[in-house]
Amino acid sequence: MNKKADYSGPMRFAHTGVTQFAPENTLEAFKKAAELGCEGIELDIQISGDGEIIVTHNGNMGYMTFERHRDRLLDLTADEIRRFDIPYRDALKLKYPPYPWTEHDGGRRMVMPPDYREERVTHLITFPEFDAWLATVGYDLTVEVEFKTKGMCPRMDEILASSKNVSRYIFFSGDREVLDEMQAHYREKGKPDGLRLGANIRFINDGTIEFVRRSDLWEVGLNNEAFTEDDVRMFAGMGIKVFSNLGDYPEWWARINDMGIAGFKTNYPDAYTEWWYGSRK
Repeated sequence: MNKKADYSGPMRFAHTGVTQFAPENTLEAFKKAAELGCEGIELDIQISGDGEIIVTHNGNMGYMTFERHRDRLLDLTADEIRRFDIPYRDALKLKYPPYPWTEHDGGRRMVMPPDYREERVTHLITFPEFDAWLATVGYDLTVEVEFKTKGMCPRMDEILASSKNVSRYIFFSGDREVLDEMQAHYREKGKPDGLRLGANIRFINDGTIEFVRRSDLWEVGLNNEAFTEDDVRMFAGMGIKVFSNLGDYPEWWARINDMGIAGFKTNYPDAYTEWWYGSRK
């Protein structure tokens, strides 16, 4: 996969980076996404005990260290968090998705044979470190930033005040309490110029539509198979774009290419891109 001028499908968001190459939510996985020409990256953020934003999915170290360490991020400083070794072994995801594949399966990890030697490790990074790297990327790479917990907006304001990347970011969450806090914060404080907000609502129902109507949103995330082309047009009428949550199998890839969605999160950007070009021969 590379950034070819003739690609015309939905924006490809590498979900937590390219996780066939490096552990999820690590700088190496993000660098690979940029190298491959993905239009976007999706990443997760948590907060440390000293109030720094950490790029990681879970609020403890067990998930990324395979339970070697179980410390809560809230009990650690950012410097302490950055010193934990994040092993590559058993962390990398399969190169191609087993079919059929659904949003809820996530990305299966490769299990290395017992005699396989993989000694590489990496480390978690802070969001300011990610922001500094993003400024070096030589094309307009869009970044979905998923807030996994409350209380991060004030620190994010400080980071964005000196960032060159504000217009590249979409801040969103799949947690309603976090979303409500985010919406209230930017209603009161005002959004930095260029910042976009999203919401992973997953399903369309009376509650999610009511939330969308009262919120400032650039995009909504919906689970694969949970929306139709009519739904995409409905949100377009509200001035809101639709992103698909994963759905890494060819039948869904074919459908989203006909639905007019803006982008989609994928655990398999290489496999999808290979399929996209192959489907047009």
